[in-house]
Amino acid sequence: MNDSRLTLAILSALATSVTLACENIPLLPHWDADWNVPLPSQSIGVPFAGIVPAGTSATMSSVPQRQSLDGSIGSILDQSLSNAALVVVLSKTLPVSTDDTVFVAADSASLTNVSATRIVVPVTLTASDLTPVTDTFTIATPGLTMLQTVAKAKGSLWVQLRGRVTYAGPGTLTVAPGDSIHVRLSLLATIAVSK
Repeated sequence: MNDSRLTLAILSALATSVTLACENIPLLPHWDADWNVPLPSQSIGVPFAGIVPAGTSATMSSVPQRQSLDGSIGSILDQSLSNAALVVVLSKTLPVSTDDTVFVAADSASLTNVSATRIVVPVTLTASDLTPVTDTFTIATPGLTMLQTVAKAKGSLWVQLRGRVTYAGPGTLTVAPGDSIHVRLSLLATIAVSK
């Protein structure tokens, strides 16, 4: 074996030894993955029916709904998350404008308790928004911790929509019992796939 081949063999063996001794190999890629997981949701009925004159404005409050955090959403929340956001899709069947807030909490009492840990998402729709409107809101650390705690206990979140609905006109508006404001929620989370 000549000197150049011997030197190459020694360098190759040394490189292999150093590589195998490293716990974190700097040449391997590190990446995160974004997961968008839907939460179950239901239509929230408009709390009035009948004829609404132009210029009418009223407060509305939906009945609190439970959203289970088991299955895939529970598995996602059980991971080490670098960040998370709540994706809110609102749609309505009436030409009304709304200034609403979606409240998400660990129990029904916390929905209206300003000192409780909750996720509070303001959403505004104009009268002409008759197609779904989507907004994404970053979840702060206390809210994410609350979600993970509920998921670990295989519990349920509580969701409520409260706000103000206004009908500007023209003429009068007929509200039917089937008219609704629909809220669909999903969680967008970034999970470290490779560390």
